[in-house]
Amino acid sequence: MKQMTVGDFKAQFSSVLDQVMHGEDVQILYGRFKRPVAQLTHISEKKKKPRIPGLYKEYGPYWEDENFEITPEWLFDDMDDLL
Repeated sequence: MKQMTVGDFKAQFSSVLDQVMHGEDVQILYGRFKRPVAQLTHISEKKKKPRIPGLYKEYGPYWEDENFEITPEWLFDDMDDLL
């Protein structure tokens, strides 16, 4: 892991970002005693799990009827009970 002071980091910002993008960790030191205050690491992209087609096919189709249509009457049929 590379260590550098805040002043060096500010002066070499672009090159430090290039190093971080290539996988190197950089620790930023601050103050007279050069205490570590920050660490830059590369963020790897999260890999998505492959989708398995037909995983829920045993539960049947989502809509039973091809002619199903949502109407206001159907949608708000029991709304009076809630009010």
